[in-house]
Amino acid sequence: MMFKFGCHSNNESQEYKYSNLYNVEQNSNYQRIVMGLAESHIDIILDLMAALNGPFYLLYILHTPRNGEEPGRYQSKEFAYDEISVILNQFRDFFEKDARHDIWFYSPETNTTIVYDRHNLIYLYGFTGGHLHIIDKIGLKKESVNIPSPHVHYYHSEYDDLESILLKEYPWRRTPLHESDRQ
Repeated sequence: MMFKFGCHSNNESQEYKYSNLYNVEQNSNYQRIVMGLAESHIDIILDLMAALNGPFYLLYILHTPRNGEEPGRYQSKEFAYDEISVILNQFRDFFEKDARHDIWFYSPETNTTIVYDRHNLIYLYGFTGGHLHIIDKIGLKKESVNIPSPHVHYYHSEYDDLESILLKEYPWRRTPLHESDRQ
């Protein structure tokens, strides 16, 4: 079984699944919702995006390339919701089972950013009442969401071709990684 994020138990690595939790985190710079889901990350991201109005921008952060591609922040053009849905469904397994990347979605109309990171967490900045309704509807329990330590990330050779296909199939503007993007 392939997975992107694991922890160590009994001297073995095994897939780590969160217990369908969420929490609201706040500091002086932001307020965000963090979600730790057991599965269906792409489906939930699509539900969260459907509560917003487009257009959307996609930021694909390739921090650990495996196929000769250049690491960086790959910024998309504007996409309609239907176009984002096609991309997420086309690359669903790659996004959900490989940790070489983080993906950000931005709606300028509501100033909302959804981040799906290498730890299988979904962050929601600029959330709306509609988002809280979705969280309630899917039955997430409000509790602290913590990344296990130690943990491990997996990068699968089976997805190397998809890395190249994604970067060649869509027009991107690449900029260097930020220090916070690096592992």
